[in-house]
Amino acid sequence: MELPDVIIPRVNTNTTLGQALVSMFKSVEAELVLEDAEAGAVKFIVFGGCAVHLYTSHRVSTDVDAEVYEANVPKGLHLQSMLAEMPEPFVDERSGRLMELNYDLQYNTSFGPIHEDYWERSLPLAEFSIESPLHVHIAAPIDIAISKLGRATDQDIDDIRALLRSGFILTTELRRLALQAIDVYVGNKEPPSSVLDSILQDYLENTDDEAP
Repeated sequence: MELPDVIIPRVNTNTTLGQALVSMFKSVEAELVLEDAEAGAVKFIVFGGCAVHLYTSHRVSTDVDAEVYEANVPKGLHLQSMLAEMPEPFVDERSGRLMELNYDLQYNTSFGPIHEDYWERSLPLAEFSIESPLHVHIAAPIDIAISKLGRATDQDIDDIRALLRSGFILTTELRRLALQAIDVYVGNKEPPSSVLDSILQDYLENTDDEAP
């Protein structure tokens, strides 16, 4: 039997950071329940370092990069401001340090390339049921990687490499979807294209070196 080319992604919220993220959104869920909001009235999707952590645990993040995908609530209910006002403390399991998870009001998916089908590939957090007024999804590894091609800081590139090493991303699929996203990107298309080529070349060369 042939092995699959890609491992099915799994989200792990059992870490202290994962639990802090769930707790943060649970406070919004409680508010929506009080408002008698219907099932799935609000949908959030999480990108950034927190999402990378849930897939790989290769680092912790103290910022929640998330966006409201859909919201059907009273206009006076400012959910993102509410999240920003409620930082969640957690203990970093590696260092033992007390840290604070904060919701980033400045984050926007337009900061970098983004593929139009990112919601369809995202994974729902099991802690928020179908019946819940709040649905929280984690962007798929491939869409997180694409979104990080815009800024492409050293940390962004490390995150993309960690996602590739996890086996959750097929390199040919990353190239295909990333080029589609870059094609409609409103910023300068050359930098993310160059970063993509460099990362994939390095990854494939290192993989070939490790092959038996």
